[in-house]
Amino acid sequence: QMNLSENTMQLVILCILCIALCSNAFICQGTLSVYNTGRCCGSAVSTLHASATEESVVERCYDAWNRRKMKDAAACFADKFAYDDGQYLGSISTKSDLEKLFQRGAKALPPNAVMVVDHIAKCPTSGNIGTQWHVEKEDGSLIPFTKGCSFYTVDKQSGLLTTGFKVSEMIIKPSKQFSDALVSSASKMMQATEKVGGLVTIEAEAKLEESTSESGSIIEKYFQAWNRRDMEAALNCFVDECIYETEDPVFVDVFRGKEALREHLLRNAAALPSACRIILDDLAIDSANGKFGVKWHLEANGVSIPNLRGCSMYTMDEDSGLLRSGFDVTEAPVKLPGFVQDLFAVPFGMMMF
Repeated sequence: QMNLSENTMQLVILCILCIALCSNAFICQGTLSVYNTGRCCGSAVSTLHASATEESVVERCYDAWNRRKMKDAAACFADKFAYDDGQYLGSISTKSDLEKLFQRGAKALPPNAVMVVDHIAKCPTSGNIGTQWHVEKEDGSLIPFTKGCSFYTVDKQSGLLTTGFKVSEMIIKPSKQFSDALVSSASKMMQATEKVGGLVTIEAEAKLEESTSESGSIIEKYFQAWNRRDMEAALNCFVDECIYETEDPVFVDVFRGKEALREHLLRNAAALPSACRIILDDLAIDSANGKFGVKWHLEANGVSIPNLRGCSMYTMDEDSGLLRSGFDVTEAPVKLPGFVQDLFAVPFGMMMF
């Protein structure tokens, strides 16, 4: 049992309040769609842009889903597995429930819609697999609000999936004005709280210093610099013509070039207390193809903040070894029960197509 300090509790409450504000004060960008409530398997694929020649178990799973062979898709998972969809409550651990999730997902999409992988990272050491994906109509056109990232672990003996985690683009997005207001308010609240008693304990500072020493791959160095709030060091991990896209409860935007990315990183840091840091839960490092899949969560003083997990995909420039692009997706700040798919999939599918 963990005893939380008063400062830690204040921080957790602050973050939860920010999440609640985000989930109830969004401005809708464009037409409301529920297509992304129906994406299965974390992603699926008909076209691969990765240069790897050997088909992975994830690609077989996606292909089965695209052919609507849901039993075959579920068979790509081990007998003991856990699958999390960042939009819904709870985890799935039985293949029958996984098949139902896949079937519900198919009903929320046009009959011949397919999940297309934009990038895939297959780690030859750990076997981990990360994907970035979107959904297309039969004619190849993008279905709005259907982008996301997923992360999988693989059992080395059986070659089957043991975990899956999917996070999707948000349907309702915050406006830039709302994001600016939230960042400003959060910064003032943090400054006031830190003046009263400070948010970072001695133990947390020591742990932060130890965990953010410069080591590891370029993607690890980026997150280490971010956790130190050394944004210039973080920027130095990217090429000048970088592209960075974010999908989270506060920031939804595409940043092109280092100057735009610098502004975003500084605003992001201003929105979070110094005690907050990004914890890398797992990595899929595919150096041969220049791809990095990341699964992460946000902590404050060593305590995980609810509903702030996510997945990311990064690509690397072959010549410089620096990051060329990044795509961050955070789980939904407010989760829905699974049966909502059954209530809305068919009606909204009929309305939109």
